[in-house]
Amino acid sequence: MRRMLASALLLAVCCTVPARADGPVVELIAAVKPSVVAIGTHEETRRPQDVILGTGFAVGDGGHILTALHVVRGVPAGSLSMYVGQGDDAEIVRVMQIAADSDHDMALLKIEGKTLPALRLFLGVPLSEGEEVAFTGYPIGAVYGLYPATHRGIVSAITPIARAQVTPGELTPDMIRAIDRKIMAYQLDATSFPGNSGGPMVDPSDGAVVGVINSTYVQQTKDSALDRPSGITFAMPIPPAIEMLRKAGLEP
Repeated sequence: MRRMLASALLLAVCCTVPARADGPVVELIAAVKPSVVAIGTHEETRRPQDVILGTGFAVGDGGHILTALHVVRGVPAGSLSMYVGQGDDAEIVRVMQIAADSDHDMALLKIEGKTLPALRLFLGVPLSEGEEVAFTGYPIGAVYGLYPATHRGIVSAITPIARAQVTPGELTPDMIRAIDRKIMAYQLDATSFPGNSGGPMVDPSDGAVVGVINSTYVQQTKDSALDRPSGITFAMPIPPAIEMLRKAGLEP
């Protein structure tokens, strides 16, 4: 009798547990992912044929991609590609760089013969410390493949971008110029990895892009970013990207 009562109570409890409902983050990821692409190079005669360099996302009229300039810097025009979709079903599409902002490490690419759903760029005031953000991209895409991941965090500080460097010997001319000009970036308490660079950082409440993932603070070596991540990520505010799009005749 006791067993029967226990089974009946368990059944009653199980039947009263509500089904898992879609939440705002679930909806956010579903809305953002179709606009996010991997950026890399594709060469038929090379092994491997595909090398993933970073992340980008569709903007403007849907025929253009915004990414970080360091992701595409030095890549031959004929091999620069984007990867649409995920896993083995990803489609390879050629892109070409049409504009760049070296101070803010941003690049605008033109898609050849295809459009994607464009993300809306945030036109309001800059973020404040403590505000929540989310970013989607391809962390360690060369290892884990074309499966975009979304991370969440807060803006933990607003700081000159070159502070992410550990020693003076790692500073480049662009970084020194950024220090001199006080080019500020969002410091996040979320972990990004190689491959996230160029991805969209969005407002979780409405999916508007508020920044572009730029870099990760690395404590020792580049390899340590994988097995000993610092948990500190930097993103560039979106206003320079808006200006670059408008110069190209595109609406943000």
